[in-house]
Amino acid sequence: MNNPFESPAFSMTALTAAINLLPNNYGRLEQMGLMPEKPVRFRSIAVEEKNGVLTLLPTLPVGAPGTVGKRGKRALRTFTIPHIPHDDVVLPEEVQGVRAFGSESEVQTLAQVMAEHLQTMRNKHAITLEHLRMGALKGVILDADGSTLYDLYQEFGITPKVVNFNLGNANTDVKKKCLAIKRHLEDNLKGERMTGIHCLVSEEFFDALTSHPKVEKAYERWQDGAALRSDMRAG
Repeated sequence: MNNPFESPAFSMTALTAAINLLPNNYGRLEQMGLMPEKPVRFRSIAVEEKNGVLTLLPTLPVGAPGTVGKRGKRALRTFTIPHIPHDDVVLPEEVQGVRAFGSESEVQTLAQVMAEHLQTMRNKHAITLEHLRMGALKGVILDADGSTLYDLYQEFGITPKVVNFNLGNANTDVKKKCLAIKRHLEDNLKGERMTGIHCLVSEEFFDALTSHPKVEKAYERWQDGAALRSDMRAG
């Protein structure tokens, strides 16, 4: 006959560790500060664009009438701010008779459950905002279901530039591809200035780029010439 007091069902087990698995919180664009937040009081915003005119002035004989200046065109675009509500509830079974996470004797409290739910809701809003920022950076803002909210190329009449790096080919001139992108950006600054180019790429593209034979060779030459470029007197 089994002794009920020696059964594992009535024994105590010491809790030696607690592991809380949290999802990744991506916030690269927020860290870069490319799209700072600007609160508004309305459900829609307007973006006004003024296309300036810059032309070369010809030389004319003395006494000839001067050229007449031309005015740039203005355009106004209106965007509706997406409404993204999110609600959550605390159920009785989440609190009643539930052991607190990581504890052996304490029970779960309502304040702890509410704090966890609020933190989860905040993280969901943060990752949604990061998703919208990344879509704006790519030019096409997508909803959570994959549908298009705004196609910025179409809204602003821009034709996207596509450069095929063809990194699977060892003979690809990677430097020429990079210069093509740089020249395209320089030609379309529209009077703005830039101090550098920062590209966000996928893991596959980064691995293919850094492992390309010509990139590896260029990096080796750069490393070998470090002593010639730097002042080595300080050691």
